[in-house]
Amino acid sequence: MKAYFISGLGADASVFHRIKLPSRFDPVFLNWIEPLKDETFESYAGRLSQPIDTKEDFILVGLSLGGMMAVEMNKFLKPELTVLISSAVHKNELPRQGLLLGKAGIHKILPEKLFHSNNLISSRLIGLETKEDKSLAAAMIAKASIHFFRWAIDRIIRWENDFVPENMIRLHGTKDNIIPFPKDKNIIPVTGGTHFMVFNRANEINEILWGKLSN
Repeated sequence: MKAYFISGLGADASVFHRIKLPSRFDPVFLNWIEPLKDETFESYAGRLSQPIDTKEDFILVGLSLGGMMAVEMNKFLKPELTVLISSAVHKNELPRQGLLLGKAGIHKILPEKLFHSNNLISSRLIGLETKEDKSLAAAMIAKASIHFFRWAIDRIIRWENDFVPENMIRLHGTKDNIIPFPKDKNIIPVTGGTHFMVFNRANEINEILWGKLSN
C-alpha cells in the first residue's frame, strides 16, 4: 500500500528521512508545486494530489501545512487512513498571533534574500535541538520558494475548514510553539515534542505509528 507524504511549509521530503513505516507501506513523497495566480487551497490540493493512484488503497501522511492539505484532499479522495503530524484540522487550532501577523502582511514584504537566510529560522520557535536539526532546516529553507511561502500564508489565514476526516491518527508535540497542542482528546501526545519532532523525535513517532499500522 502506498503512503503519500506531504511536508510542511518551507520543508521538503528530507524532513521525513527518519520516518520508517511498516514494510507493507511504500512511501511516495508529494513535492510542493508552484501555485497558480490567486489559486484556492482546494484547487491546489487537487493539483497536488494528481500523482496519487486512486485505483489502489493508500494512506496520507501530512506534516504541519501538509496535514492541512491532507485534510483538504479527504474532501475528494478516500484514503484508508490519514496521519497528521504537528498539524491542525480547524482554523481555531492555529495560533492567533501567527494569524494576526499573516493578516498584517509581514510575509508579503519579506525580502527574498532574508527569506533564504538562516536569520529566518528561529531554533527555539521551531524546536531545533542539534547541529543536524539546524543544518537540515537551513538546507530546506535555502531551496524553498518564497512565492509558494507567500501564497501559503495567505491561504492559511483564510482557511475556514470544518471538515474532519473519518479515519485519522493525530500526533502532536506538547511543546510545539508553531501550532500549540490542540484541545482534542483523540490526539496522541509526544511529550516534549516540538514542531520539528518529525525529525528529532522520529524514533518515538515511528514506535507510535508501528503500533497503529502493524495490524
